Amino acid sequence: MPLRIATFNLKDFFLPQNESERPLVLAKVANVAANIRRANADVVALQEVGEEEHLRALVQNDLADLGYGEPVLGTADRRGIRCAILSRLPVLWSQVHTQKTLPFPRFVATDPEPFEGRIPLRRGVVHVRVETPDLGEVDVMTAHFKSNLGVHLKNADGVEVEDRTARGNGEAAVRSLVQRAAEALYVRGLVDDVLRQLPDHAICVLGDLNDGIDSLPVRIVKGIGELPSGALRSCSDLMPADQRYSCFHGNSRTLIDHVLVSERLFRSAKSFAIFNEALRYHGPHVEPVPLTEDSDHALCVAEFAR
Repeated sequence: MPLRIATFNLKDFFLPQNESERPLVLAKVANVAANIRRANADVVALQEVGEEEHLRALVQNDLADLGYGEPVLGTADRRGIRCAILSRLPVLWSQVHTQKTLPFPRFVATDPEPFEGRIPLRRGVVHVRVETPDLGEVDVMTAHFKSNLGVHLKNADGVEVEDRTARGNGEAAVRSLVQRAAEALYVRGLVDDVLRQLPDHAICVLGDLNDGIDSLPVRIVKGIGELPSGALRSCSDLMPADQRYSCFHGNSRTLIDHVLVSERLFRSAKSFAIFNEALRYHGPHVEPVPLTEDSDHALCVAEFAR
């Protein structure tokens, strides 16, 4: 019996704030349900989930026949979005990994903590262990890393300091990368914790990592160096290179939604699909983010079989 695992950034899956938003939200629910139904996945990792009751209504009303149990929901960021996992397989246990701030590597052991208190873990990492009929126990973790938008300098009052020079924009990009790298190190540590107890365990880390497969943050999660064990493989390797995109950045197609699996699970990988046929560019990022009936990300689904 094959195992199917999917990831999908829903893009602001919120309840309507007023009556004028209701038709758009209903259309969005229908779009999300159609994608999840098409994936027919046993485990679904979701990002940008808003209110808990909104997700529960989707599961109980629109996806009731697919057999998903109670959603496992992560902690939300300031905007109110969070990660979640749906499973129709038995969940042996679940945990949401949270941390107020993330550490960053020192150059010298006696150095003070760099960026102390400045790097938040915005959205908790949702972690479940499921029991599969043919592949045994599988750990699934989903994360949503900080966007690759630049982080500009702020003054002591928290007000952004205007500096749109090439140097200023470069510094903003570095701050953004530092935050994603810290998140990646945190998730890699969670993977290592599992493997210390269960070498050669089946692990899947998936979600919107907001960076390409060759970026430093994604390489950190996969594992850097000639590792004797514990490296994660990208399921995107199973499909043609020209089809590997889940999002648009400007006019460029990019793969920032990843399904990374341990060697034991990759040995059982049979296929990988990205539902990007109707994917469209939603325009440059603006605040507040406008509601849309579709997501600016495509659902990704991998299938495994013994």
